[in-house]
Amino acid sequence: MGAILSAKHSSLTLSLGKKGTVTVTAAREDSGGTVGVLQLTLRGKGQKKVGVVSRNNPYFTVSRLVTATGQRKVVYKSEVAVKTSDPQWKPTSLMDVRSLCGGDVHANCIAIDVYSDGKEMGGFVTSALTLQKGVGEFELILTKKGKSKSFGYVCLDHCQFTPMMSFLEHLQAGLEINIAFSIDFTGSNGDWRQMNSLHHYDPMRPNAYIRAMLAVSNVVQEYDSDRQFPAYGFGAVTPFTRGTSHFFPLNGSAQNAFLPGMQAVIDTYARLLPQLAFSGPTNFTPTIRNVTQGARQSPNVYTILLILTDGAITDMQDTIDAIVDADDAPLSIIIIGIGNADFSSMERLDGDDEPLRDRSNRVTRRDLVQFVPFRQFAGGDPALLAAAVLEEVPRQVEEWGRLRRR
Repeated sequence: MGAILSAKHSSLTLSLGKKGTVTVTAAREDSGGTVGVLQLTLRGKGQKKVGVVSRNNPYFTVSRLVTATGQRKVVYKSEVAVKTSDPQWKPTSLMDVRSLCGGDVHANCIAIDVYSDGKEMGGFVTSALTLQKGVGEFELILTKKGKSKSFGYVCLDHCQFTPMMSFLEHLQAGLEINIAFSIDFTGSNGDWRQMNSLHHYDPMRPNAYIRAMLAVSNVVQEYDSDRQFPAYGFGAVTPFTRGTSHFFPLNGSAQNAFLPGMQAVIDTYARLLPQLAFSGPTNFTPTIRNVTQGARQSPNVYTILLILTDGAITDMQDTIDAIVDADDAPLSIIIIGIGNADFSSMERLDGDDEPLRDRSNRVTRRDLVQFVPFRQFAGGDPALLAAAVLEEVPRQVEEWGRLRRR
């Protein structure tokens, strides 16, 4: 399926030998879903006090209303406007239309609710189509115990909608997906010759590093026509570098780190193990910056950098700076935690709770990092690991495409 979808116009012609050829074309049901982002500029008007003493400190949330249960999934939370009944809030961050309404712009499932010091001031439910009109006045209604009360109004001053190409449209336009491997060879992995080492090599019992690489590559390689994979390592003294290297090609070639297929990646990894002196510390920055530079040189190839590591990194801020710098590159960074170390720092890099911010206070314009702990999938179906690892990649590709069109 991957080979068909990634072919031009999602059509693939295959040889039947002397019997001729067969052409397979993928067709999909199009639900009419809209792909794009919304940015809203809202202000309050004549909002009533919640308490009896102080003035309001209002803020609002934008949520997707799950109609079956009535639950709200918050997509955005605004800043607090201090002591005012007529707040003027900053424009929201860019919000994915599918996160708000599943791409159905007609559905009344976008809930905007206002609060003051944690107390409800009511809200309203609307559709993406209504918001896209860019103007409107909505009454804040709070209903409790069957009684409704108005707390004033929220005015929509502006709505910016930016359409995006879908992941499938990028593939149909000729975008290829490539995977680059980066393997942690720091001393905390243990002596590879010992059974308890995370790098212990047994051809009959692949270690976690090998299993993780194979699980992800089994999916990604279907979107890569030549199946050539660059493979790197970090955190070790190597036969072709002086001292500890934080970025080196597994094949020793500074000019061409690509290996012909996954078997070549595994074989090269196995041959190199006895030649390495595991060292440290754990630094991601050299790998990210070098792979980012290579990705920018191939704009029609989207690179997935798969970093496999056994512990916390020591160059956190430098790594954050490198990720923020890479937000315009055709690149996703997927970190797989190997072993049972504390990976809490990796959750910060994931950026799901708070966007990454570099030393100069620049915020990354898109989420391009995903962290997955291997231990949650050890012993299970490799396809489940691949699904978790690659879950965010389609939207990351779409966000990159939006930035590229600006």
